[in-house]
Amino acid sequence: MADLLVKICGMTRAEDVVGCAEAGADLLGFIFAAKSPRRLTVAQAAALPRTGARRVGVFVEQTLDEVLAAMDAAELDFAQLHGGQTPDFCRAVGRERVIRAFWPQKHADTAALAAEVERFAGAIRYALLDAGSSGGGHGVSLPFASLAAFSPSMPWLLAGGLGPHNVAEAVAQARPHGLDLNSGVESSPGLKELAKVRRSLWAVKG
Repeated sequence: MADLLVKICGMTRAEDVVGCAEAGADLLGFIFAAKSPRRLTVAQAAALPRTGARRVGVFVEQTLDEVLAAMDAAELDFAQLHGGQTPDFCRAVGRERVIRAFWPQKHADTAALAAEVERFAGAIRYALLDAGSSGGGHGVSLPFASLAAFSPSMPWLLAGGLGPHNVAEAVAQARPHGLDLNSGVESSPGLKELAKVRRSLWAVKG
């Protein structure tokens, strides 16, 4: 599991950016969604320190021009798209720069989910499976074992209610290529608890 990608989302403080990167996070997420309690402005994200971890902007309602401008201004490596954006939108951002969210609970079964995800083959770098039916940050976990047969043509990340208590189980049962952690490693929204971050990373990376 050493090459498993781990993203810590909802960065709001410089000390959390540095601490999560030092703990071994591969990706750090900055949320630009208007309704999120962890929302940052582009200027606030741009002011947070650069580390060895790659930087991900999380977008819901923004236009293509707004996404591209934010990626440039905040020096983002990836755009994580949670607003139902089309394959053409993703290609315009750049296929190697897009993490596109999907919601398994919107589909009758894994086959229907896979069919939707495959519409984005060649348009995105990573798929991300999240709980709920839209948006993100619900703090609820998907049933891990139900995803064991999910094997799309692109690597995928698992999100939703993940933390030190369940990350090893999530990896063993769902077999994703990466994990996206947020509320499960916080003391309150936007404030990371670095002991939980380190325990989570240790559980899946060793």
